[in-house]
Amino acid sequence: MMRAAVPLLILAAALAAPAQHRDRNPFSAPADFQEGLRLYRLNCGVCHGMEGKSGRGARLAVRKHRHGNSDAELFRIIQNGVSGTEMPGLWMDEDSIWRILLAVRSFEVNAGEACVATPGDASAGRQLYAAQGCAGCHTIGPEGGRLGPDLSAVGLSFSREQLRTALAKPSQDIGARYRTVVVRQGGKAFRGVLLNEDAYSVHLLDTSENLRSFLKSEVDAVEKPGSSLMPAYDGLSEADMDHLLAYLCTLRGAGQGGASQ
Repeated sequence: MMRAAVPLLILAAALAAPAQHRDRNPFSAPADFQEGLRLYRLNCGVCHGMEGKSGRGARLAVRKHRHGNSDAELFRIIQNGVSGTEMPGLWMDEDSIWRILLAVRSFEVNAGEACVATPGDASAGRQLYAAQGCAGCHTIGPEGGRLGPDLSAVGLSFSREQLRTALAKPSQDIGARYRTVVVRQGGKAFRGVLLNEDAYSVHLLDTSENLRSFLKSEVDAVEKPGSSLMPAYDGLSEADMDHLLAYLCTLRGAGQGGASQ
């Protein structure tokens, strides 16, 4: 039985994702670009924006991507997704992925900076970030909390307006990895980020970053309020908002505010 299982495992691995036979995009014709744009809009536009400039996913209209810039690297990102993020891989044939990459490359032509640090004072914004306790939930480099998204390269991936909206209206668009859940049991309420749920159990990371697991048969209620754990910062003065945005825009993934990765 063990000998028979090995070929099946190899076959399953081979079918898991389309093979990458080339290191450079073999397509360049206008018809290939139009097909790639169509596939992009169907499969990627909801998260990244139809022009790669907005959405829940990382901004693609940039000249330097955080996880790789060569054709081969971007192919693998589209194919396999990015571990630890909401970016899934696409179950598509190799040629379709190459054509999608043509569309992504077209967004880079007039990309400019993803996030412009001015107006505002980044140093003042850094102090404000610390004073508001943002590090309790967000990570920058090796430091910070796990309840919210990693902000180490947020200035490389998102525009200033996207970040402003996220600060002022955090419940407007909540990522799947950061959904709020409240479990009520024995008069107590355990609130946190939903990690996993099935028909019998629910698992969360509570606001003190403790992992908690519950059997649904033993709890009073499981609530999903649809609001973010993050407070809205719509009460900040315009100057303070500019300072905070200026600081966030400097975060480019290398050295907490240095050059892009």
